This record gives sequence, C-alpha cells and structure tokens, in this order.
Amino acid sequence: MHRVNPFVIFLVKRVGVLLVTFFVAITVIFLLPRLIPGNPLATLLYSLVAQGAADPEKLKAVERSLLEYFQLDRPIYEQYISFLAGLLRGDLGKSIMYFPRSTMDIVARYLPWTLYLLVPAIVASWIVGNTIGVVAAINRGKWVDKLVLPVLAVLQGIPPYIFGMYLVLVLGVQLKLFPTGGTWSPTIGPSLSLTFILDYLHHYVLPFLSIFLTSLAGWGLSMRNISIQELATDYMDYARTLALSQKKMVKYLFKCSSLPQIVGLAIVLGWSVAGSVITEIVFNYQGIGFMFWRAVQSQDYILIQGFFVIIIGTILLANFISEIIFAIVDPRVRYAYVGA
Repeated sequence: MHRVNPFVIFLVKRVGVLLVTFFVAITVIFLLPRLIPGNPLATLLYSLVAQGAADPEKLKAVERSLLEYFQLDRPIYEQYISFLAGLLRGDLGKSIMYFPRSTMDIVARYLPWTLYLLVPAIVASWIVGNTIGVVAAINRGKWVDKLVLPVLAVLQGIPPYIFGMYLVLVLGVQLKLFPTGGTWSPTIGPSLSLTFILDYLHHYVLPFLSIFLTSLAGWGLSMRNISIQELATDYMDYARTLALSQKKMVKYLFKCSSLPQIVGLAIVLGWSVAGSVITEIVFNYQGIGFMFWRAVQSQDYILIQGFFVIIIGTILLANFISEIIFAIVDPRVRYAYVGA
C-alpha cells in the first residue's frame, strides 16, 4: 500500500487551517463595520448637499436608491451571501465614499505607494539589523557590543509612529530639512519625470527612516541573541580553531543564524500592510493605510471590508509561506515531515 508523504499531509492540513481561518476572519470583517452606529451614506449625502442638491425629497430619493444599490436595506444574511458571492468573483464592491469607484480600483491606486514605503524599509532594516546583531555577538562584551546594545534597546522601545513624530519635529519643523507630511507636493502629480521622483523621495525620507530604524533594532537584538547561542555550538568552536578572519566568521555566522530571521521577515512583510496605518496617518502619506483610516472615519462599509480582506489575506499567506520555508529549509523540520 502506497504511503502518503507526511509533508503532503502537512501541506493539506495547513491549507485547510488557512481556508477556515480566512472564512472566519472575513465573516468577522463583514459584521464589525455593520455594528458601528451611524449612517454609512451620510458622507456621500453631505457631499451632494455641498454640491447644491439640497432638495429634501431628492435627497431622500437618492438615499433610497443608494440603500438599494448597496443592499443596506436587505437583511444582514442576504448582504452576507452577496458579499461572499462577490468575493468568489473577485469583486469587493464599490466604495460608498468614492462612489462609483470600485474598491479594487482604490486598492490598485494606493497599495503600490504603501509597498514602495514598507518593502524597502523592512528589507533594508533586516539586512542591516541582522549584520549588526552578528557583529555585536562576535564582539560580545567588547566596546562594539556595549555601544550597539543600548542604542538598539532604546530604538526597539519606541513605536514607529512616535519615532516618526520626533523626526517630523526635529528634521521637519525645526531644521526644515524635509517636508512634515504628504506623499508629494500638491503642485506636482505622479509621473516618471525626474522632478516628481526627487520630490517624492524628499517626502519619502522621514517615513522610511521611522520604519527602518525602529525595525532595525528588533532584527539586531534578536539576531544577536540567536548568534550568541550559535557561537556556543561545536561547529562554531571548530570554525574558531581554523583561525578564520572576523569577516569570514561574520559571514558564516550570519548564514547559520539567519533561518529564524528569514521566517520572521516573511511574517513581518505580511503584517506590515496592517501596521502601516498609524505611520501613514502621522506623515499624511497616502497609501492603503491612510485610505483605510479615511474609510473608517466615513463608515464606508464596502471599502473597510475590502481593505480587511486584502490585509487578512496577506497576513495568512505570509504565515503560510513562512511555515513552508521553515519546513523546507530547516533539516530538522524537513526530516520530521518528509522523512528524508
């Protein structure tokens, strides 16, 4: 009788857990915005009033039409079934606040700006932080370690948005080296021109630094602890007996200690979109996190649940990928599941 590969069983179980978790999460996502008191159509109706459509009868007719269009006049179970059907088609609905624009259009417009900020900052902090952690571990107790350790500890204790406020206050308000907020100047539109690129990078520096420096501290401290444990192993003792240069020791130790950090990187990248909200608000950086906050303020149910679906999907996928990477790369896990 053919025996099923244990690793295949592991994959099937993980996919099953992933799907169940996603289903439960999107159900909660669907229900939560609808439990918030208030009228989700208020922002749209106010904008119509501002445009001169102040006739009460016309406004009531528009409100009835919108309630019917967004199915907000239907029982909640019918709304839920419609939501699931749309999700299976890849349709997250049309935004109430930006009607008639679809949620996917808004995501496609603003998500890239969030990724332009988060991915370089997190990856750069991972590389630099882990390198610093390895160097500090090799020089444990020496002046390098004594200098690096307190700096990393202080940086790790400061949330990115608080650190961002200090950067704005010092580098933006007092020294006036960088803009205090915005994604680009109001007089310039997105383009591939050198003028726009330089202007965008000028606005980019402060939010990048707030994420890079605070993330770097976490990677550095964790890598230092992992490397100290690795330095106590037999194979590192053997490497020292070979009288390898410090540069080679750093390279060798980095390779041996980086597996948990690689898994951590996948998880952090998945969570980063959700964690970008406050940072984008502080810097008025108009990415997906900033637009999510705008949607919450205006009670845009459709946009809120659309953003959450993408965020939850990203987090679950990142966790799944990290588990697979760990199972493939780590020999101990591979032997346990694959039996090879």
